[in-house]
Amino acid sequence: MSVNLVDGQEICFNRNDKGEFSKIRIKLGWHLPFQCNGIWFSDYFKNNAIECHAYMLMCKDEVELDHEDIINYCNAEHSSQSVRYLGKCLNDRGAVTEIMLIEPDKIPKEYNMIVFMADVSRAKSRRQHFGMIKNAYIKIFDDETNEEICQYNVLGKFDGMTSMLFGALCRCESGWEFVAIGEGSTENIIDNLIKPSFYEERAVAI
Repeated sequence: MSVNLVDGQEICFNRNDKGEFSKIRIKLGWHLPFQCNGIWFSDYFKNNAIECHAYMLMCKDEVELDHEDIINYCNAEHSSQSVRYLGKCLNDRGAVTEIMLIEPDKIPKEYNMIVFMADVSRAKSRRQHFGMIKNAYIKIFDDETNEEICQYNVLGKFDGMTSMLFGALCRCESGWEFVAIGEGSTENIIDNLIKPSFYEERAVAI
């Protein structure tokens, strides 16, 4: 049975009968405010819709990040093959989902946390922010059984916030645990780490 998390709540992941952690599938999602009569790829959509991009940061004890530790649509797999970005889906009702896959037992020991975030990619030029986005959430599934493990709905007022920290997967004594966070920031973290020219929308319509 899936657990509905609240701010700051943690959930531990258990090993399977082989003593391994199952593959974990992550879904970050939200609803966009613009619906152009069901035609999402019209010029109106391209010129006005809010473009958000989700990504994972693989963190060590050191503060600095290597570019290969930023996993998103322009760097879809970590060199350890433990973390992968699988793609983005959107439909004509404005629902957006970005999907990621993690194999905890493959994560190198020097990494102690994976952070799940999203940025509004053209926040300044379009005057957009997370206060304009509805129903943001993160869901975690057992990839082998497709069973939903937990869900965290990000609640609060995020006017002016251009980045969103959904939560983090952290090493703990028993292995790994997910922490629900739900904090916004006025800084676009990804813009400081990846060149803007890398932004090319690779959406899959459903």
